[in-house]
Amino acid sequence: MLSTMDMLHAVTLCTLDVTATAANFVLIYAIITSTPPSMRSYSILLLNNAFVDILSAFASVMGIARLSFLRKSFSQVYVFLGGCSRVGLSFCHLCQTIHIFCVCHSTIILLHSFCFRLYILRDKLVQVTIPSARVTLLICVCLYGPTVFMMVRCSHKGHSNVLDYHFVIALSYVVILSPAAMVMIFFVRLRLIGEISKMESGARDHHSRIAKALTYQMLLPAGVSLASAAWLSEVTGLWWNETPERLIMTLSSFFALGSPLINLTFLPPYRRIFGKGGR
Repeated sequence: MLSTMDMLHAVTLCTLDVTATAANFVLIYAIITSTPPSMRSYSILLLNNAFVDILSAFASVMGIARLSFLRKSFSQVYVFLGGCSRVGLSFCHLCQTIHIFCVCHSTIILLHSFCFRLYILRDKLVQVTIPSARVTLLICVCLYGPTVFMMVRCSHKGHSNVLDYHFVIALSYVVILSPAAMVMIFFVRLRLIGEISKMESGARDHHSRIAKALTYQMLLPAGVSLASAAWLSEVTGLWWNETPERLIMTLSSFFALGSPLINLTFLPPYRRIFGKGGR
C-alpha cells in the first residue's frame, strides 16, 4: 500500500512526464512545419534534444521510483511506483537507467548547441560554412557514443551497495558530467555573447533570441546538479531526510519538460504556431 507521500510523488512525476512528452511532440510539429531555411541545421539539434527528452520522459513515467538510502547497511534501494513493476524488476531498472543517462545526454546536447552557435559566429576573418543538416546529424549520432557505452557498461541492475564499482562509475558519470559541462558552457556562452555583440542589429536580434533560449536551458542541468548534491548530502549523513530522495527524481523529470517550453517560448519561428508575433 502506497503512502500519501508516495502517491503524491507518483502523481507529480506522472504529470511532469506526460506533459513533457506532449510539449516535445508540439515542438517537433513546430520544427517540421515552421523551421526557416536559415535554421535548418540547428533544427537537427532541436529534434535530437526532443527525441532524448521524449525517451527520458517515457522511461521515467514507466519506472516511477523514489530512492531510499539504508544507513545501517549503507545500501541504496529503488522503491518503484510506476507501471514497470507489473513487468518485472529488471525492466524497472532498465527504465531508470535509460532515464538517468538521457538526462545526462541532454547536457551534452546543450553544450553541443552552444558550440554550434559559437562556431558559425566566430571571428569573421575566418571563412566559416554553416554545417549541413547531414553533418550536424552525424555529429549528434557520434555524441551518443559515450552515453551508450556508459549505459551498457555500467547498467544499474540493482547494485544495492553504493560502493559497488558499477554503481560508483555510473554515479560519477551522472554527478560529474553536469557540473563539468556547465563550466564549459559558461565559457562558451561568454564567447558567444561577445561575438553576438559585434553583429549588426538585425542579425544580432535573431542570434540573441537563440542565445537567450540556450541560457535559460542552462538552468536545467544546474537544477539536476543541486538535486544530486542534496542526495549526496543524505548519503554522507549531512541531511537525513526523504526530501532529497524525491527531489532528485522530480528535478530530473522537469529537465524533459523545461527544454521544449523554453524553445517554444523564445524562438519566434516556433512561437508563431501559438499565434504569437515575432520576426
